[in-house]
Amino acid sequence: MGKNNTSKKAQKKWLQVLQFFAAYLVAAWTFLQFVDWILIRYSISPYWVDMFLWLFVGIIPSMIIYLYHRERINQRVLRLREKIIFPLNIVIIAIGLYFGFGTSDLGATTKEIEITNNKGEIENITITKEEFRTILPIFNFTPISKDSSIAWLGHGIRNILFYDLSQDKSLTVETQSESNTTAKVTEAKLNSQTYIDGSFDKQEDTYIINVSVRSSKNGKVKNDKIFSGTDLLNLIDEISVYIKQETVVSLENSSQYLDLEIKEHLSESLPAIKYFVAGDYERAIELDSTFALAYLNNSINQITYNRSRIDAKQLADKAFEHKNRLTYDFQKQVVLYRYLAYEQWEAAEDLLKLQLEDLPQNRSLNTILYRLYSKTRNTQAFADHAEKQHSNLKSAYNRNLLYHAGLISGRYNELIEGIKLYMRLNPFNDGIFPYLLAPQLLKGDLNEAQATLDKIKLLHPNDNGAMQVYESTLAYLKNNKVNIKDLNFFKGEFRAHYNQSVQNFWIEDNRLLGYYSNQFIQPYIPVGDSKLMQVRTPSLYFQFFDFIENEKGQVYQVNMVEKDPDTTRTYLMWKLDASIKKAEQILLERNYDEAEEAYKEAIEANPKHFYLKDALQHIEYVKNTDSVTLQKQYEQVVGTYSKEETSKRKIRLKNGRLLYKRGGLSSKELLPISATRYMNMSEFRYNYEFEYKDGQVLASFAWFFNPENMAWEKYAPENNYMLKDQ
Repeated sequence: MGKNNTSKKAQKKWLQVLQFFAAYLVAAWTFLQFVDWILIRYSISPYWVDMFLWLFVGIIPSMIIYLYHRERINQRVLRLREKIIFPLNIVIIAIGLYFGFGTSDLGATTKEIEITNNKGEIENITITKEEFRTILPIFNFTPISKDSSIAWLGHGIRNILFYDLSQDKSLTVETQSESNTTAKVTEAKLNSQTYIDGSFDKQEDTYIINVSVRSSKNGKVKNDKIFSGTDLLNLIDEISVYIKQETVVSLENSSQYLDLEIKEHLSESLPAIKYFVAGDYERAIELDSTFALAYLNNSINQITYNRSRIDAKQLADKAFEHKNRLTYDFQKQVVLYRYLAYEQWEAAEDLLKLQLEDLPQNRSLNTILYRLYSKTRNTQAFADHAEKQHSNLKSAYNRNLLYHAGLISGRYNELIEGIKLYMRLNPFNDGIFPYLLAPQLLKGDLNEAQATLDKIKLLHPNDNGAMQVYESTLAYLKNNKVNIKDLNFFKGEFRAHYNQSVQNFWIEDNRLLGYYSNQFIQPYIPVGDSKLMQVRTPSLYFQFFDFIENEKGQVYQVNMVEKDPDTTRTYLMWKLDASIKKAEQILLERNYDEAEEAYKEAIEANPKHFYLKDALQHIEYVKNTDSVTLQKQYEQVVGTYSKEETSKRKIRLKNGRLLYKRGGLSSKELLPISATRYMNMSEFRYNYEFEYKDGQVLASFAWFFNPENMAWEKYAPENNYMLKDQ
């Protein structure tokens, strides 16, 4: 009988415990909902909800013990186990919360920054902190019908949405190119809850766009909506509003940001935008002369690919002229790239750091920072910044930069361990393990590299060209132990034959590194006694450097060879020394007397550098020709030259400088070396000549320097002989 009473008593006690515990759960859940509303209402960190949730869950063991023994505990009678469990439970919760949220921002989700408005006045605005922005990947849209006239919308809708949604600082928008659901989910689930894709069609004059908001966990549609209309740009404006409603956590924060219509901050011209998203910025500008972002992106291209300093400055100036069309962020980018175009590095770096405080994960801004670190050979800062960015946001961009930083900073072991960890987390992803090859090669783990290569060959048996390159590289490294003395052979600066870039090679902690103007530092390994290969992620693209020696055994030239499955391209570079750099600087200052002597010294030290002789000929011609004759010569060649089915060649005179421009190519300054012929300092490989008849310019044509026979040849005369328009 006593046992039955005890059992009933225990059951009753547990029933009361469960009732109190259920009440506790309801109260805790109600409290969390209230806190969540408060945090959203007053723009406070949402991490507080997570902290309270784990606090309420964490104290459950102590809560159960207390509820079961509450009569005794309320009388302050605690047994030994309770004296241990209660404090231990609190300590474990405190440690867990510290490690879980110790580095999280628990303050406001917004912050105030100062900006300069269109009137030049300082203005305070409130923005969402980067940590609390919704990360939103947008993938290409799929065509429903095979209509080539609208095929561009596949990436076009994605790119236009990127620019339109980027106005809202509650979002961090990323454009992605993966085409199948598996790849989309793999990429999107790292940082975001949802991603955007969709489909499109056009029926007569009506555009039909289906927008899907999908779960990043499984790719399933969370919501979708069909938009249709005859005005595509207005349609995409509507889609932007819909996407924000479906994805932005705090619409209250979102509502405070500018939401300019596409026609206002991009262009009213759909054909101009079509060229813009395709990267043909010149055609876009031809159709809309106020297209600020087209000017900006064109200037960025000129800077990044070292095409023309003249065009970089002019385009940056035009972007600056029309920058008031843009949002504040892009206005600041216009100013930043203008500093870069004019090579005002300190001002550019100061403004860049200011912008990164506001937009720490902006790809464009971070790319500039990585390039500045590369320019100054600061591999440590490059690696530290990459690690910081990746820890804050594990995006594909940050992951690739972290990998690259590991290669150039010699952190091979960390890279290899990180890749192996990622392989364990994604055991069915065969695209991960090939990334082991580069750090294994650079570290000198040749047996491990061979094992990785053999595995790649099993999975990709058709990539014979790429596999042969790696096989020959491994064979050379196995038979030739590379030391510092060998690497010293490759050190130096080399000026491109084909544009204004300079390639540098140097040694840092026994690693051979290189920097190509306005690009990232790259790692290199010898693949021959006088040959280098750029080490990069496994791909079908390769870049080799073949160092050419003169009769004295001195390197004077480098042939850069680019290979991919379809083509092989060879580019020439000339080694620079102090005498050449001194001569070019003096010529830049138009000090012809000193320049003449400097170039004679440079030619004596570098007799095979043909372009030095052209520069000396230019100096001598200008010195021996009076200014009136020279001005008349310039004025005679100014004009437009054309040939049927070819782009026009335009020559103009600006501030005493003769400028050449053809089609989509970059501008060059022409420097006379005779009464009819001109060189340029942008591309040494071309000279330009003008044919006269009866004292008037009849036509123009080009010369090309052939390095194989070290002689000038007429360049494609069937296409380059152009009559001057009358």
